[in-house]
Amino acid sequence: MTAPDVSTLSYIELIALRKELDRQIAAKRGEELKVMADGFAKKIQAAGFTVREAIDELEEYDTPAARTKKRSTSATAPLYRDPANPENTWSGRGLPAKWLKTYETQGRAREEFRIKS
Repeated sequence: MTAPDVSTLSYIELIALRKELDRQIAAKRGEELKVMADGFAKKIQAAGFTVREAIDELEEYDTPAARTKKRSTSATAPLYRDPANPENTWSGRGLPAKWLKTYETQGRAREEFRIKS
């Protein structure tokens, strides 16, 4: 299928065309969804299930976020603490904390700041 040449249309004509295209797209989308739903319902019923059972099972696929399993994250206990500001801590994971890097550039050892168990 070749696309029609719309380069000669005016702004108003293009807006009208877009509205008509949006209407046609919505209608076609509805038609295709109905065909798919009918086929789905027939397969579900032929397998001995109800459509409601199938819908309940499909709920988890309803949103993109629901499709991905969320990893449980737990806070890692801090291993290092800034003596100048005890609220500044670092778990030892990822990049070293800025306060720790500052101390290290001053020649202090990382182990000085390790939290004693």
